[in-house]
Amino acid sequence: MGDGKIMALVRDMETKDVEKASKVLYSVLLETWERYEKDVYPRRALDFEISVNTPEKLTEKLSESQGFFFVAEEDETIVGVAYGNIVGESGLATLGWIGVLPKYQHRGIGKALMQKVIKHCTEKGCHKIILYTLPVDVPAINLYLKSGFVPEAYFHKEWWKVDIIKMSLWLEN
Repeated sequence: MGDGKIMALVRDMETKDVEKASKVLYSVLLETWERYEKDVYPRRALDFEISVNTPEKLTEKLSESQGFFFVAEEDETIVGVAYGNIVGESGLATLGWIGVLPKYQHRGIGKALMQKVIKHCTEKGCHKIILYTLPVDVPAINLYLKSGFVPEAYFHKEWWKVDIIKMSLWLEN
């Protein structure tokens, strides 16, 4: 594999994964904040995001019937996580979070997680997936654009008084 791509296994998250998945979430949230967000996103906002992604909170989220939760695993190590939910029978899905550990980024793992999310939502009959991101999270925005998402709205001083971009992907259903 000379191109640096890793063939990670993307699968449903299980209860046994929540401890490791929470550590991945923590690492990615902290790294993203340090690299891209700290000048615009308050530390207390980061702390809030960390607090809603503990193993206990992930276990609660896993029990939600409309939720979807995926992990990317390589050599039995969880290296990426994606989760979100489908809003009732509306056909609308929200991608709540997607991330890959920094040392595994730029190898196609985020793309594989996104493809799993899109396939799942399509199979569940969704017509649209939405997500929200910060304008400074350029690598994430690039992944979303390459996956077919388009900016749909720009909210000024929305979440923690920070600008937010809403991006959407319309599915073939």
